Amino acid sequence: MGSLRLFRRHQNNCTKGKTPKTRTYQPATRAERSIDCRCGIAAEGTLRIRGYITNRATKEIDWAKAESVAADWEDWGDFVPPPTVKPVDVSIEYAVESFLASTGPQGRNVDPSTLRTFEILLKQRLYSFADHRGFHSLNQLDDLDVVTKFVESWRNLNPHKNKPGVHPPKAVPLAPSTKRAELERLRAFLRYCVDRQWIKSNQATKIKFRTKTEKKFGLEPEEERLVFECIQFVEDGRGHTGQYNACELAAFCLVMRYAGLRIGDATTLNDGQLVPRQSGNGWALRVFQQKTEDWVYVPIPDFVEAELRRLKFKGKKDGCNYWFWTCKGELDTATTNWRERISRLLAMAQKQKQFTHKPTPHSFRHTFSIRHLNAGTDIKFVSRWLGHASVLTTEKHYAHAIRGTMIASEQAYDLSLARQPIMKPIGDGQLPSRRN
Repeated sequence: MGSLRLFRRHQNNCTKGKTPKTRTYQPATRAERSIDCRCGIAAEGTLRIRGYITNRATKEIDWAKAESVAADWEDWGDFVPPPTVKPVDVSIEYAVESFLASTGPQGRNVDPSTLRTFEILLKQRLYSFADHRGFHSLNQLDDLDVVTKFVESWRNLNPHKNKPGVHPPKAVPLAPSTKRAELERLRAFLRYCVDRQWIKSNQATKIKFRTKTEKKFGLEPEEERLVFECIQFVEDGRGHTGQYNACELAAFCLVMRYAGLRIGDATTLNDGQLVPRQSGNGWALRVFQQKTEDWVYVPIPDFVEAELRRLKFKGKKDGCNYWFWTCKGELDTATTNWRERISRLLAMAQKQKQFTHKPTPHSFRHTFSIRHLNAGTDIKFVSRWLGHASVLTTEKHYAHAIRGTMIASEQAYDLSLARQPIMKPIGDGQLPSRRN
């Protein structure tokens, strides 16, 4: 065909099991056609849709129909070649809209929650900063002092979300982890602008700040027992309690505790992810880890599988049945509701006595990690189950709590000392006096 090139953008439910968000170009041989799937087809090129973006969905799964759609785009003048002369002065608003269009659902099919974080940074933080200082041109961000002041201006946009009675709201600095994540997003946006020659350099790469590694703590055995004992008394988001709600909450907590899932991954757990172990003995959860972009099989105990089987399905989507999500509302809303239920559970479990470390819904994930590491499980397996990009990340967060590591280091010291010549005291233990 013409100047556009077609490719399949693979989805989570790919019929051939291809990795989600990857692409496969139009098959040219019989062998390639035999492994072709039914995921949606997009066209690669430069299309005029709210600015220049790199690709566009044809909304077709058949190659011939997709070719026809792409041909129509070219005939209608919807396809335009990249401009030979870059705009001399691009507005901040144009750059933001172009960036969000290129990385959103019309471009690389980024997860909606990820796109939302970029919208917060750019449309709430950057627009406010630029308006306050009278900035309009993107070139004004090609200055280290300006970008530094922008980073320093970041504050919690909703500091009293859980304290509606606090007035007036006070400016609260961002948590170090949130600030670090926002800085990475700013670098991505400015890198996009540099690639299009709208600005000369990415000043955000020159900004660095050191933060103390945040140590992660799980629940102590007695604390864990108290949490599960309180489950039957916790209301759901609509103020209901009951046996089924307790079973549902228990299953959700067990999944996070014994599979180490993030709360978002637990919310979207479906029956297609519950699979037999590779050894054929028992069950595992097949989880797609966003950071490593890989499917991971996390073994689970039989009683966790049994608890899941007891539940009714809340929703159905793309042929999969979901235990904890109705599939009707926004996923972010469902995740928030589960987070609030677990927060109420943890607060109830501490009515008599505060836990050793402040618990969060993530405490189940930390408990999973620390218990496995202390039991002697290879850290490489734990790191993979958690979806960490590197074992160093796992060590950074959990090294302080790994009893096996501490004991091994002490044994290594004793063994090393046994191989060294030892200078022992003379006589009664007193060192000899120095002669003049």
